[in-house]
Amino acid sequence: MPDADDEFRDLADLARASGVTAPLRASRQEIRTQQGGDISAIRWQDPAEPGLEARVTYLHGLGIDAHSFDATALAVGQPAVALDLPGHGRSAWRDDADYAAAATAPAVIAALDALEVPPGVLVGHSLGAILAARIAATAPERVTGLVLVDMSPDFAQRAVDRIARALETEEPFASLDEVVDRAIEARVGDDRAVLLREARHTTRLGEDGKLVRRHHFPHLPAGRTSSVGRFADAWPDLEALDVPILLVRGDRGYVSPKLVTTFAERLPHAEIVTVEARHAVQTQAPLALATAIREWAARNGLLHGIEQTPARR
Repeated sequence: MPDADDEFRDLADLARASGVTAPLRASRQEIRTQQGGDISAIRWQDPAEPGLEARVTYLHGLGIDAHSFDATALAVGQPAVALDLPGHGRSAWRDDADYAAAATAPAVIAALDALEVPPGVLVGHSLGAILAARIAATAPERVTGLVLVDMSPDFAQRAVDRIARALETEEPFASLDEVVDRAIEARVGDDRAVLLREARHTTRLGEDGKLVRRHHFPHLPAGRTSSVGRFADAWPDLEALDVPILLVRGDRGYVSPKLVTTFAERLPHAEIVTVEARHAVQTQAPLALATAIREWAARNGLLHGIEQTPARR
């Protein structure tokens, strides 16, 4: 069963498995906001230089949490914060169940202000990518670069809504192994160790002793549905930006070659990198994602202590 008392207990093993010899240190912080409920965050700090400011913010996707970026954050090696989005992880649920980027961006920006995160790189996966675009458009002074992980605004809205409905109807689990089995059956991934770690972080014990998701979606009252907004609304946000943009897609993810073509046409200055992974690139190919982020950041002079590298597509 999940152990809420030591959520960071496996980070040393995760760092060793990733070849990270001087890992960042993680801690949990809770932030009260007036813009839509409390936000929970993981702060990543360099033990050798704990005063270095966070220059990267990680925003996860629908139905998962900030821990999905643990391996990536360790491999990138930059002081950072990773947020549990509203309605997810340990962050508060919204009474209106509106988790569209336009609804949640004010609370996330308020949390970044409270955490004193300076202008830096936003890394967003899936729904987090759409949210990152909204934050960049709403508070451009906060953002020096934008990384979209396996998401384009042209991803079919009916598929987005179908995923949200599936989360709402998800039944409790008898064990962590059942969480993993269902994920494999749904083609979320095929690495049991990775899926087991995700299951441990995204579930908690319910009142009946079964495991339930931490996120809001399966806990809505009967007859209620959630909203995750229209992903296509992110196009004006992205097209108005004047910062470097990187799209990292999984070759078996949600951004098809056709969507890549449209993305490149609409954002010709953006860089696009493809890695071997399904949709959750940050858990399935964290080292490849971290390499793409570090190389792109180096070319654009965005992160502390990363030397420039040649461009690649």
